[in-house]
Amino acid sequence: MFGQRFDLVRPGTSVLVSFPRGTPVEDALLVVKADARRLGAHCSDMYFREVNATGTWANKVRPGGFHFDARDARDETPKWLKLRLLELKVGSGHTDKGQPYLNVYVKNLQRTGYRVAGLLGEDDHTEAAAPEEGCQKMMSLEARVHGQASDLQGSVAIGY
Repeated sequence: MFGQRFDLVRPGTSVLVSFPRGTPVEDALLVVKADARRLGAHCSDMYFREVNATGTWANKVRPGGFHFDARDARDETPKWLKLRLLELKVGSGHTDKGQPYLNVYVKNLQRTGYRVAGLLGEDDHTEAAAPEEGCQKMMSLEARVHGQASDLQGSVAIGY
């Protein structure tokens, strides 16, 4: 919504979109939740496996809303779902090792006329983008003075 870019690096279910902001889920016009799982050896190998779109706007198009599961995905060109004033598209892909995952796209959030909660809305994504303990990237920087192994000096850099 604000053009921010970040990597989701925490496993679990995240609310991507919910509005009107502050409304309980059972009364919301639209709630899009996605379940992210690690599908590789690296902490950053996080992918959406399931996506749910519920709420009044989703229920008007399909009673009960929409459920997408990467394990059920077919090689089809995804279509935009028109949910009143916005559009939602869930596409599938697979990792280089063949693990299926989902991509989520939302258009026209600003046209809803409501404040939007969730990671793609106004909510803070700092926690979702912060690696869990043990997943911080660590790099050892080693300097040798005059090439002598006995004169090793070291430092550690930690980054996200």
